[in-house]
Amino acid sequence: MRYSNTKSGNVTATPARRKTYSAPALEKGLSMLELLADEPAGLKLSDIARRLDRSVGEIFRMLAVLEQRGYVTSLNGTDTYRLTLKMFDLSHRYPPVKRLTSIAAPVMAQLAFGTGQSCHLSIYYEGKGHVVAQQDASSERIFSVRLGAQAPLLDSCSGHVLLAFADDEMRARMIAELPDGERPRTSELPRLVSKVRKQGFERVASRQIHGVEDIGFPVFDYTGVIVAALVMPFVSYLDGSHPVAIDEAFLRVKAAAETISSSMGI
Repeated sequence: MRYSNTKSGNVTATPARRKTYSAPALEKGLSMLELLADEPAGLKLSDIARRLDRSVGEIFRMLAVLEQRGYVTSLNGTDTYRLTLKMFDLSHRYPPVKRLTSIAAPVMAQLAFGTGQSCHLSIYYEGKGHVVAQQDASSERIFSVRLGAQAPLLDSCSGHVLLAFADDEMRARMIAELPDGERPRTSELPRLVSKVRKQGFERVASRQIHGVEDIGFPVFDYTGVIVAALVMPFVSYLDGSHPVAIDEAFLRVKAAAETISSSMGI
């Protein structure tokens, strides 16, 4: 994808020619991994074959190889297979993510403990925000976002932060990679970017969960490029038992994001 700036400051994307290649065996294996990723309880061999419109024989051979490599496991010797944590482990060996999460973990733990609220760290990847670190609060009543969860860019606090603080070229690529049906209206994105950048943060009622107000701040690397969004989905208890009010929590999220950003430059 190529990008060009218009006089209005908007960035437009034009398709670039890209060669396409076919690797049937690899495509089959990836399809199986993607299918099993949505089935935490696993699937029977026959169900996998049926969903992928493949024969049981070819699916069995592929599963045997994936099991030998540690990507899937059969449950108690049955013909039901599910993913192992190997792909999760591989993704967290990726140096930028590993460094970010190792720096953020203690800061997030302190933030969650001091506020009684959970928090999470999201990065951008292929059209969505992805939670790469998550910290539960110590309270008995918590609301949290699971590790690995995806967030829509235009309908989430983390997505707003990631979009707003990306540079023009990166933002254009992010928009180009949005799933079908999620493209912003012509005037929607400039207003959103301008608002969040001017504020330096996003603070908005959750569009997914009633009664939750999301607080999000950018995390930057040593060059000043945004690498993640630190978000706290703040839950106000009806009995007022949360340790700090939302305005105090807001300041602590801000300080935590600044601490992580500062540490990224060390």
